[in-house]
Amino acid sequence: MNSLESTIYERIANGDAIAFEYIFKTYYSYLLNYARQIVKNAEMAEEAVETAFIGFWESRGTIRLNTSIKSYLFKSVYHNCLNYVKHKKVEERYVLYFKHHIDTDDAGNIISSNYPLSTLIEKEINHAFEEAISKLPSQCRDVFLKSRFDGMSNEEIAARLGISVNTVRTQISRALTKLRISLKDYLQFLIF
Repeated sequence: MNSLESTIYERIANGDAIAFEYIFKTYYSYLLNYARQIVKNAEMAEEAVETAFIGFWESRGTIRLNTSIKSYLFKSVYHNCLNYVKHKKVEERYVLYFKHHIDTDDAGNIISSNYPLSTLIEKEINHAFEEAISKLPSQCRDVFLKSRFDGMSNEEIAARLGISVNTVRTQISRALTKLRISLKDYLQFLIF
């Protein structure tokens, strides 16, 4: 590590956000291009780079760099990308197994629950779904459950809770967004 980089790292280690921003602006686009070459997915590449920077910032006081900041960040992005690729391969094998070993109708719905894997998947998805719903803010959860599980219209929910129909729509939209994020690893199984 040269003396300039050493000074910058020392400033970052002491919590200097301006020095960190300098490193971020200097390397972000290079790291993003690098990650895109590995994962072939823009969103995942972005996540790999952001995770590397977040990890660098959060560990700034404990990292002992033997190389340059640039090398450290590239190595971190590389490992994040490898984790994504490994996860993707496992996911693809799981989906392939699911497609070939579980009886589904033309719409992709499971028509036989005699398979232990389908039962396991169903239990895991139900648990993840219930957990995701429990993490929603109280009013948001209330509105979502009334809409999706009690079959109430937006107007009925608004009247019952004493809120506007617009608020109901907003809360449902927020719930769906939060659930999509919480359940992103299960989305392709939910499609079945």
